[in-house]
Amino acid sequence: MAKALTNDQVKQFEEDGFLFPYDVYTPEEAAVLYEYYAKLEETLGEEPQKRFRIKAQLPFPWLCDVVRHPRLLDAVEELIGPNILCWGAAFFTKNAHDPRFISWHTDSFIYGFEPAETVTAWLGFNDATLESGCLKYIPGSHKTIAQHEIRPNPNNLASLGQNVIDVPEDKAVEAVLRAGQVVFHHERVVHSSTPNRSPHPRIGFSIHYVAPHVRETRFEGATAMLLRGQDQYGYWGVDPEPRKDLDPVCIAAMDAAREKFIKTTEKKIAAGGRS
Repeated sequence: MAKALTNDQVKQFEEDGFLFPYDVYTPEEAAVLYEYYAKLEETLGEEPQKRFRIKAQLPFPWLCDVVRHPRLLDAVEELIGPNILCWGAAFFTKNAHDPRFISWHTDSFIYGFEPAETVTAWLGFNDATLESGCLKYIPGSHKTIAQHEIRPNPNNLASLGQNVIDVPEDKAVEAVLRAGQVVFHHERVVHSSTPNRSPHPRIGFSIHYVAPHVRETRFEGATAMLLRGQDQYGYWGVDPEPRKDLDPVCIAAMDAAREKFIKTTEKKIAAGGRS
């Protein structure tokens, strides 16, 4: 059976800290996901990213189907091995003509995983273009520990205001994606995105994968969804499965996980907030 990623693609991920584009859904299939998202936003009366964070997939069967899509897991397996957990997911969205941005940062700034080997799959529910503010990466930046400082800005979707110091922006690579495509990135790679200057929203869904040997060190009771293979280490509890959209049990689990993240991150900021 053919591999989802070539050896060269795996080497590119290891060298750059990111890899794109990877086809998961056709544009037509992605349009269905976009419709689900738009309906959810209408139901909530606000952006889902304001309410559904850290484990945004948990309360929705359709999002759980996204995070365990076989083609997506086939690629993740090439990057982290045959045993795959999903510990979280989040929406990252910008409205049309939206001034909000995401500062240069690393995911490791708010993580506490040992070893630091989580992989994110950022999936476009619609096109992510230069105009709409696609992700940008600094190749090879995951090989060192980036230094951050806190610079609050109300338009920064990285709401803690974390900014990597001395970013070589001239080396940035822009991850332009069509709807249904994914960019994979390592948790330590430096990345950002600019405001959306297009006449349409930019809808992204960020999925966080990890192998079972990686453990959460900041707090007790970390949980995840086992999607493929086995968990032979027992570091992770088991996330509930949603029975319907807005499943209350899953919302409670999501909220509890978010609270733990917030408390541990607040402690880091209070201590100075640098990497």
